[in-house]
Amino acid sequence: MKTITVKSMKCFENEDWTGDDEIRLEIRADGTLVDTLKNLDFDEGETWTINKSYTYNNTIQFKLFDEDWPDADDFLGENTISANSSMLNVTVSFGEDDADYELIFDLVVQTNDPPVVDDPQIGSLSIRQFFSRMGRGVMAASQHDIHIQKARLYRIGNEVISLRDTFSRHSSQDGNKSNTSSIRNWVQKHCNYRSSDTYNSNKPNAPGHAEIFFTGNNWGTVSNELSQQMAGFQHSSRVTYTDNPFTHETRDWNWDLIPDPTFMYMMGEGMKNKGGYGTNMVPILHCEWESGSFPVQWRPFWGEYVTFWGRHIWDLGHAPLVTEIHPAHTIVREHTTAGNIGRNGAIVPVNQAFIGMGLSGGFVGHSNGRWNAEFGGVPDGVWGDTTDCWATNLENHPLRFKFYPPVERPDSDSTLNFRVNLCRHIAVNNNSQLDDFLEVTQGDDPAFGGEDLAFRDFEQAHGFAPVNTPNAFKPTFTQRLGPDGQPAYFDVEVDLSGMAGIPVGYFAVIECGWSKKGNHNLQKYEVKFEKVKAIETDEWYDDWHMYYGANGHWWAWWTDDFIEEGETYTKNKSVNFWTVDDMPLVIRDTGIEWDGLDYSNEKLDTVGLVLEGSNHFGSLATVANNDSHVSVVSQTSNSRRVKVKGKGGDTSHQWTINITRTQQL
Repeated sequence: MKTITVKSMKCFENEDWTGDDEIRLEIRADGTLVDTLKNLDFDEGETWTINKSYTYNNTIQFKLFDEDWPDADDFLGENTISANSSMLNVTVSFGEDDADYELIFDLVVQTNDPPVVDDPQIGSLSIRQFFSRMGRGVMAASQHDIHIQKARLYRIGNEVISLRDTFSRHSSQDGNKSNTSSIRNWVQKHCNYRSSDTYNSNKPNAPGHAEIFFTGNNWGTVSNELSQQMAGFQHSSRVTYTDNPFTHETRDWNWDLIPDPTFMYMMGEGMKNKGGYGTNMVPILHCEWESGSFPVQWRPFWGEYVTFWGRHIWDLGHAPLVTEIHPAHTIVREHTTAGNIGRNGAIVPVNQAFIGMGLSGGFVGHSNGRWNAEFGGVPDGVWGDTTDCWATNLENHPLRFKFYPPVERPDSDSTLNFRVNLCRHIAVNNNSQLDDFLEVTQGDDPAFGGEDLAFRDFEQAHGFAPVNTPNAFKPTFTQRLGPDGQPAYFDVEVDLSGMAGIPVGYFAVIECGWSKKGNHNLQKYEVKFEKVKAIETDEWYDDWHMYYGANGHWWAWWTDDFIEEGETYTKNKSVNFWTVDDMPLVIRDTGIEWDGLDYSNEKLDTVGLVLEGSNHFGSLATVANNDSHVSVVSQTSNSRRVKVKGKGGDTSHQWTINITRTQQL
């Protein structure tokens, strides 16, 4: 039996711009209407206190309507809850017809999990439930396996959440907030969206909702300008099409993260029911980094485990207020593949990490405090709008993270190996060159002859060629042992202190894995994006800026001669990678139709193809049979040529893609 307590509803935006809404909330338990609640005078910014409880066995459904005359039943959305673990202070959204309402509730589920604390308000909680409202927390263990682990591209091994590490992390980032008299008090502070100590818009010193319209600033720091760490599993990653050129130098790259439990306390508002997870409530933290400062090689891909450092801010440009990391300056993308780092060069499963570090995290318009903290002031020779950069002195920010193998140790004779595949950096010699580099990262149009790529492509940053990094500044690996005294993971460190010049960009690709393959199914694929057809454009004269890729690898395509309807454009870009056991094969694209300004652009429709493993071709046949946007053009025993159309957006395009299995072990 499940008991849900509907606590309150908040209106952030009315459905009717002329004034208050007349709201009707219908509640159905296991398909039966059990209550109808009404608020006939609901204004923007108001909170409707409800505090009513309902029980159900399988599902509880909320439907919201606006009864304003003359349309008595304007539908504002619905949410269905069927979670099998307790959830506290969860938020679901209703957003049809320009409305923005959020319902806050508690859900208590009877459980047989071993309790670690008894609370009169929420009953018994397991340690798994204690540490988050997702994954190991909100969902039962079986749900976590189905909805999170199976859906991701990357596995981090068998890391156990450490209470000591978790407390230490919060203490270093959050000061005295982590000093509590008990685990229960700590959890109430850090794992409760709307507790008085959690970052949210109800906090007394947090930016008020009304300030959105009066500050003239789209970002406000949560606590200070220091860098904060965040980590979790990648949900979606895309280029934005709505940025205003008066507040952005270049368009943002957005990524939505399912936070690791250790970092849940950094979220500001309630849990959102995001696409791809059905009725399971999954918390999403939205993060941004300006494209001109964020090379395509660093940009997160669906399913990866991502760790990054940057500016923890309130986004004041949208309602409801939420926290973000915006911008970041350092990012580590991890995903599973295979490489020949085994004994005698054997191919084994590996965890591969892309490390990207950039002096410029973007241009936030008010960064003198950042320059003071990082460089002791704005350097002589940096002037004009380049001083608006949220700059990071990379020499003062050594990167450290735990690097786990992707699979369990095959046997006691296996050693843990590592490899640095690539390590390159860009450094400038003086402040004048630093100013030139910051100007490059503000390049508005990456399409013009391919010359003004800004810092969007690390290998083609206009006028700033990367060089091979000396050994002294390459990633270092220190092997650590697990509780059983056996090899478990590496501590990886990148320390740029003492590097010649001023480091403005750093890119490395590293791997780790066991010396033996073990009992794993390895398959190597080549995915070739052969050509793309522009079926329909939104405006007849615009360019397309598109990113496309598979299993963690992105390509970029910018036109400078206007896209024409009916035309086919040959790309022939290939990416090669391995899958391990039941890893999926994932194909993605994202882009905009660019009208010549970083403003009022149109969103391209998007491709999001996921083929479950290990029988990827069998999965493709199932997808093609059920999705009219996917068709198999031709096939052999080890290849499939497919056509995939995008969905949503303001345009229509279709890729012809050849998927070939080139090796199997």
